[in-house]
Amino acid sequence: MRLYAPLAFAIVLLSACRSAPPYQGLGATALHEIAERAYSVGDHDEVVRAVDQLLVLFPDYERAPEIRLLLAQSHLDEEDYFLALAEYQRFLDRFPSHASAPDAALGMCRSSAALSPDIQRDQSYTDEAEVQCTNVAVDYPGTAAAEEASRIAREMHLKLAEKLHNIANYYYRRDYYDSAPRALLGIMRAYQEIGYDDLVQETRQKILDSYPDSEEARSLGDFVPGSTVEASPGGGR
Repeated sequence: MRLYAPLAFAIVLLSACRSAPPYQGLGATALHEIAERAYSVGDHDEVVRAVDQLLVLFPDYERAPEIRLLLAQSHLDEEDYFLALAEYQRFLDRFPSHASAPDAALGMCRSSAALSPDIQRDQSYTDEAEVQCTNVAVDYPGTAAAEEASRIAREMHLKLAEKLHNIANYYYRRDYYDSAPRALLGIMRAYQEIGYDDLVQETRQKILDSYPDSEEARSLGDFVPGSTVEASPGGGR
């Protein structure tokens, strides 16, 4: 029986090691380094485990903003966009004045834009992304984050305009007279906001030529390029 004692001891020791919590005995700095190394090689699951352990064991960790931003970025890279949004928002809620706040806000912009679906589908997420990215550009002017957010916001705006254009064509082909000019006017407003003056004029002329008796055409009677498109007093009646 003595011959089996060392083997039995080894089995018990191995079992104990396997049942021990991950990263047992490691400090905050060591866990942070593990998370960074895991992120560098694309091991998202390891990032999540290390960050979760760090924040549970060391809630007052002085580099918490960095590690939270790393976790959010890892979610974004993994295309877990809802989780990324939640983590970026948590960062901004807890560290609104942090130097990396513009980066977190841009992360929310990118995550929102990534949720924007194909043009054939409902564009609610696209609309939200445009608002989100526009807010970043307004809140952090002069930063690289603001510049990138502005670019993404323009992409979302164009996508919404394309959706309106498709709707207009749908109604136009089916002779749904009441809906097509309204959609075209929406496209015209989108082009105007983007600054595509040639397309503004082209769309305006299409409304006037195709739907001359519509309320939308009447509202364009005194339209001047660069001005805000408004309905005429009394709806042009």
